[in-house]
Amino acid sequence: MFIFLSACSLLVPLSMIILGYTWKDKPPKDRQGSSGYRTTMSRINDETWKYAHRCWGWINFVLGIILVILSIFILILTKDNTNFEMISVYLVFLQLGIMVLTIIPTEFLLHKHFTKQGMKK
Repeated sequence: MFIFLSACSLLVPLSMIILGYTWKDKPPKDRQGSSGYRTTMSRINDETWKYAHRCWGWINFVLGIILVILSIFILILTKDNTNFEMISVYLVFLQLGIMVLTIIPTEFLLHKHFTKQGMKK
């Protein structure tokens, strides 16, 4: 059970690393498609689309590495705990929350470097 829950607990940070690494250099081609960092500001034009993915990708790549290290550390420390299953569930929800919060710095950087019409400041 430890190995299964540990693997499940590492899915979010590993996806952050993979998506971050991939999208920081090569964002999805279709701005109107179903994948990518899709906010109103990021979809204005190709320049904002690429910049948003570069920022979001870098943030997620770094945070993903940090979360993998912290998650492994937490999983090893709590593996003998009777509430290990619940701890691993809480860990996944914490990771998802952190992943969602990466929107804030990305949008901040977009608004810092572009006008609302998508022109560089």
